[in-house]
Amino acid sequence: MRINSNNLSEEEIKSIKDSFFHIYHSFLNEGFISKDFVGCLFKWGVQLHITEDELKYVDPEYDEEEIRGDEKALPHLFNLVYMIYLDGKVEDIELEVVTKYAEKIGFKSHIVNDLLKTIVTAPFDGFDFHHVKEHLREIIE
Repeated sequence: MRINSNNLSEEEIKSIKDSFFHIYHSFLNEGFISKDFVGCLFKWGVQLHITEDELKYVDPEYDEEEIRGDEKALPHLFNLVYMIYLDGKVEDIELEVVTKYAEKIGFKSHIVNDLLKTIVTAPFDGFDFHHVKEHLREIIE
């Protein structure tokens, strides 16, 4: 049993897309991006049905520091880890990309694995996406 993207509301999908754009802009701002990272971002873009026009738009107000250590950072990280799991296949490069981003926004690298474990086991523990997201602080402590 796996959490299914069909169970997500439009608002939750929008939130996950927003988190995708945060990581996308973060890596664009770095300059050079490895082809593996580009491939990973492309895969996620396809999964989320991101259009070419959406990708071309670069938010001039995007500021990575704005979410660092803020209450916004944890939900973004959760969304990205959840996004890894949407297709039911967790790839090493996906974990690497999200872990690097997690460190950029002020988290320790192990948080990505902790969140992934919680998301994967949630259905077996009787929890759903909403419950897990509501208890983010407890998960990382």
